[in-house]
Amino acid sequence: MTNRKATFIFMFLFVIPYVSAQVMIGIAYNALVLHSDSWWRSLIGAVVGATLLFFAKIPLERPLRILGKYTTSKFIHLSVRFFMLEEARALKQILNYLIDVVLAFASTYVLRWFFPGAAGKVLLMGTPFGWVVAILFISICIGAYLDFDMLSIVPKGTKISNHD
Repeated sequence: MTNRKATFIFMFLFVIPYVSAQVMIGIAYNALVLHSDSWWRSLIGAVVGATLLFFAKIPLERPLRILGKYTTSKFIHLSVRFFMLEEARALKQILNYLIDVVLAFASTYVLRWFFPGAAGKVLLMGTPFGWVVAILFISICIGAYLDFDMLSIVPKGTKISNHD
C-alpha cells in the first residue's frame, strides 16, 4: 500500500471520525445542559463524553492496527501506536483518556462560543448533530471503500457462501 493511500484511509477511518465524535460531544453537551457555561458542568460533560469515546475506540483498533502494519508513514505509525488501548499500559490509557477529556472540554467551549446564548442552544438542538453523524458515516464508508480487502477479517480469495 502506498503512503498516500494509507494517509487517505487513516484520515477517513480515524481523523474525521475522531473530530466528528469530539464535535458530537460538544453539541450533545451544549444542547442538553441548561446552564452549560459552568466550568464544573463542562468538566463533568467532558468526562462523560471522553468515557464514551474511550469505549468507542476499542472496536476501531483492528482496522487501525492493520493500517499501521501496511504503511511506512512515520506519523501514521506513531498515531496508531498511541491510540492502541486494548493491551496498553495503564499510564498510556490514562494519558489517552486525559487527552480526550481536554479535547471534549474544548469542544464544549468552542461550540458554545460559536453558538452563544439561547438562540445558539436552539440551533444546537436542531440539525447540527445530524450533519455531524452524516459526516462521520460518510467518512467511514469512504475509508472502508478505499481498501476493504486489506481491512477485511476474511482473507482475500476465501470463498464465502450462504449455503450450509
